[in-house]
Amino acid sequence: MHNIMLIARREYLERVRTKSFIVMTLLIPAFMFGVTVLPTLIMSKGAGGTKHLVVVAPDMSTAEMIRQQLYKSPEEQKKATRHVQGMQTHSRLENLTVDVDTDTSETARAALTEKVKQKQLDGVIFVTREGLAAKKIAFITKDVSNLTANDEIERAINRALRRQLLESKGLTPADIENALQTVEMDAQNPTGNGNPITVFLSVISMVMILYVTVLLYGINVMRAILEEKTSRVMEVMLSIASAKEMMAGKILGVGAVGLTQISIWVLMALVASSPGLIAGAEMLKGIISAKLLVSFGVFFLLGYALYSTLCAAIGAMVNSEQESQQLQIVVMLPMIISVIIMTNVIENPGSAIAVVASLFPLTAPLIMFLRIALQSPPLWQIGISIALIIATTYGLVWLCSRIYRVGILMYGKKPTLPELMKWIRYA
Repeated sequence: MHNIMLIARREYLERVRTKSFIVMTLLIPAFMFGVTVLPTLIMSKGAGGTKHLVVVAPDMSTAEMIRQQLYKSPEEQKKATRHVQGMQTHSRLENLTVDVDTDTSETARAALTEKVKQKQLDGVIFVTREGLAAKKIAFITKDVSNLTANDEIERAINRALRRQLLESKGLTPADIENALQTVEMDAQNPTGNGNPITVFLSVISMVMILYVTVLLYGINVMRAILEEKTSRVMEVMLSIASAKEMMAGKILGVGAVGLTQISIWVLMALVASSPGLIAGAEMLKGIISAKLLVSFGVFFLLGYALYSTLCAAIGAMVNSEQESQQLQIVVMLPMIISVIIMTNVIENPGSAIAVVASLFPLTAPLIMFLRIALQSPPLWQIGISIALIIATTYGLVWLCSRIYRVGILMYGKKPTLPELMKWIRYA
């Protein structure tokens, strides 16, 4: 154990002190900020001006009703605002100026269309009696691709026409408001874990984090094993440590580098989003339980160790970067299969395929965690899953250490399956 920790410490310190580690630790958050936050800021800045619309209708009452609902749309949107991953969605119809007109002639339409072309107007809502009868209203605008704003305008027009129809039937404004009030359905999980949809989105986010992280840093372990395998220093180190100790130390050391980088990114994200942490904590309260967080930590570490060891085994087999790239599919395939069968597991967490996949070591880190989050499986299944992952990880360490011990003495010879079997027996 002493040799394992010494080797792990050497691998860890050697990599965290490199310039590439520092650059990547800072570069990836900057890149994520650039592709997520900057476009939103640019869009909000571009949408900050006042929009000028004209509503043309056959009569003034219809035009005024549509104008009132257009002004009301931002208020309705704010009431319906939902927090998604700490961000808010805002109305696209704020800072709006609306004029009304009752001239529905083709001449008036052509003149207003020309103003839209010349950017003197942002849009024209053109309502005719024929259009009302056919339930079709023209909206003339150059921003036809602005789906969010156009959808809000469409909903405002629909609200206005419904209100006008109800008024014509003799309903009072209070009755109309009550009739058009939407009903919100609050789906509740019988286990008390919060809204099922929000739980589902949270779980999928965690599963994707596990999937991407395991693949990203598992490949780093494979490359580290390959680099050291081509170095003659390893032959000297084998005189003081066994191949199993060296392999375990390298997996621990390089794996710890990945976990350190992830921890730094999480800390940076928490600091950057500190103004919204209290609101975020309230949102997640009752959604992500302590059991879910503990399960994520356990299966994340187990999956990380398992796939890092599997990548190390690949690195121990090959002699070049090109050969390792050809065999990366061996590591990725179980993870891809896990993602493919996730839909079936989500629909029926207790199905046969879900149970088998949650017990099979290579798919268990993702699938068992998903089952725990959606519908807690029996404790004995969780225990067997964890035990099988640990046993498989230990077996892979033993296997790749034997391959590694003989493989570092083979120069320029591409290993075949019979050769690998001989290496295991020789070691």
